[in-house]
Amino acid sequence: MNASISKYTLFEYLSGRCNPLERQLTEEWIKKEENSEVFYEWLLEYETRSPQFIPNHELAIGELLQRIHVNSSVEKVETDPENNIQETAISEPFRRFWLIAASILLLCSCGWWFRDSIQYKTYQTGYGQTTNLYLEDGSRVALNANSILKIPRFGFNNDVREVFLKGEGEFTVSHTIDNKRFVVKTSDTFQVEVLGTQFSVFARQRGTKVALKCGSVRIDYADNQHRKKLMMEPGDLAILDKTGAVQLEKQQDPKMFAAWKEQRYVFNATSVLEITSMLEENFGKHINIEDRNIALRTITGNFKTKNADELLKTISEVLDLKIRTSGDSILLTNN
Repeated sequence: MNASISKYTLFEYLSGRCNPLERQLTEEWIKKEENSEVFYEWLLEYETRSPQFIPNHELAIGELLQRIHVNSSVEKVETDPENNIQETAISEPFRRFWLIAASILLLCSCGWWFRDSIQYKTYQTGYGQTTNLYLEDGSRVALNANSILKIPRFGFNNDVREVFLKGEGEFTVSHTIDNKRFVVKTSDTFQVEVLGTQFSVFARQRGTKVALKCGSVRIDYADNQHRKKLMMEPGDLAILDKTGAVQLEKQQDPKMFAAWKEQRYVFNATSVLEITSMLEENFGKHINIEDRNIALRTITGNFKTKNADELLKTISEVLDLKIRTSGDSILLTNN
């Protein structure tokens, strides 16, 4: 995302030294959701370079308790009659307790609400967009269109290098001196665990697949509420079916699984229905098919294309289909 303001402008805004125009531009930029990741990165850098203060937690709590005590004493003097002094003395500790509890609950709620943005950095690609990411451990991730990758914001400080994927990506994982494991989680019930290898993960609504190029990975998944593990060898393709079971197949060329990096799409007896699902996932194109016979027709080939329209036109010519477009609606029919 190209920022409309510079890092220097944001730093001037945070330090209170910017002019009114810069303040207005910065505040408008911060409000935009697509700028949140850049904002958090720059904010962390600013706070690291120039911390505003070092909080004294004990002093803050002491001042809070003193303020609560003063307010409670004033209320006691103004409202309580003489004959209710004993009752007020008993209720005062409870009032103080609930005020402290409410303050702690408010702080915990704020931390819980923003925990995801605080703990993780999120990378997201739009329709028709791919990108390459380089992680702090030297690993590389090629992220396909319409995909989300979440990584720890403050680095891989735990025993496991854990990332979260929704969509499709190819991982080239670097080995670490301490043999720290690398785990890609696609859900609470499915994850891919590696030490140092190259593999691709497909995790979308219509299914989950893992293709191994080199090295070794272990798949950890739940099948009928039982945890299972499966080791993969180079050339293996693991497919998670709708029942939760994993089927293992051999790929002739595992590189074809991530051909999208080169804007190529490889089909091997792939049905029209599956191709239209892929076009919707990668390009946001919703395509209707006239009848079941067209949906079940298959195509085999290697197609290089820059966008969905080019690919759809090529497929329609090969299968002798007609494309009817009306606004955002696309319909495939027999020619």
